Amino acid sequence: MKNNIIAGKSTSKRWGIFLLIPLLIFFITLCILGKKWESGLIVTRVVLEGVHILPEAQIHALANIPTNSILDTVDVYQIRNRMLQQPFIKSVKVNRQYPDAVSIKIVEREPIATVNAGQFRYIDEDKVLLPYSETAIKLDLPIISGIDGINGAKLGIPISNEEISEAIEMLQVALELDSSMFRFISEVNMNGGQDIIITSTDWGIPIIVGRGEIRRKLLMFQTFWSNFVKSENAERLRYIDLRFSDQVVVRWQSDEQQFKSVL
Repeated sequence: MKNNIIAGKSTSKRWGIFLLIPLLIFFITLCILGKKWESGLIVTRVVLEGVHILPEAQIHALANIPTNSILDTVDVYQIRNRMLQQPFIKSVKVNRQYPDAVSIKIVEREPIATVNAGQFRYIDEDKVLLPYSETAIKLDLPIISGIDGINGAKLGIPISNEEISEAIEMLQVALELDSSMFRFISEVNMNGGQDIIITSTDWGIPIIVGRGEIRRKLLMFQTFWSNFVKSENAERLRYIDLRFSDQVVVRWQSDEQQFKSVL
């Protein structure tokens, strides 16, 4: 009886092996066919995502994927490394997208201002210098001026400079308060470490900001401008002074004395 049981188990085991062999052959055949299929796939498309500032033609040139490349031979790591040489590109992911495309997903650096570092450059919120070159969209940005010691700063590398940090902080606060406040600023003059002076885009009005308490001063200015200046002839303004804690000091072109508005 025992021998019969053992013999039955052996027979079942052999049948299991016999059934497994065709499955293995089928699987191996699929793998071989799959490899042949992949080796014959051609790149017909490059799919770009996240590209807003850089011209798409520049991205294609950086990718440098030859026409009719075999998809399986495209070196995605080499493409990624080439992309990261462009300072405007903060990060990038490159993947094969079967059956016929290479996918390039980009995170761009967004300039917040223009700065003179020996020549004009863009600069982003991370204080990274960016090339002053053609972009796909118009960049109408404030100028940061009046800062020494940044000539020759390298592209793609953050500038270690307290004056740059303070100027960018001011622009960030303006953006947070109201995008129209940011667009109002034509220039942030750091004035060689003295009182900061911003210039308006309309009529080029100088606004003396001083140092410190940037948020409070910009809020105070916003209230003053909305309540007092919009209804007046703003082109008659000679300057606005925000250095006082409870008032905005203004001089009009025709005034001999300063006009003080308590908020």
